[in-house]
Amino acid sequence: MGGKKFGVLLCADDSENVKKRYGGHFGAFVRMLGEEGETWKVFRVANGEFPDDEEIKEFDGFVITGSFSDAHGTDVWICRLLNLLKQLDSMKKKVLGICFGHQVYIYR
Repeated sequence: MGGKKFGVLLCADDSENVKKRYGGHFGAFVRMLGEEGETWKVFRVANGEFPDDEEIKEFDGFVITGSFSDAHGTDVWICRLLNLLKQLDSMKKKVLGICFGHQVYIYR
């Protein structure tokens, strides 16, 4: 059996500074939170890239990143994210929300 698997729900595009310093937000979160033996995957949810229902089952937890968007906004991707968070909650998946991610997780 392999190590734990986590997904990063990326809610913003990478700035040039973050790309240069960490290889993007995904790289920053993996460096900050990841441990040896874990697998991490990024989903660019702000661009419409979400895990499918079968894929979600493979993950132990998810990190929801910050965003320049309004957590109470009605953008299509935010509405999809809210539905995904309800699904993760019903599956008892671990979720860490940072800034926007925390706001949208509480709002779900």
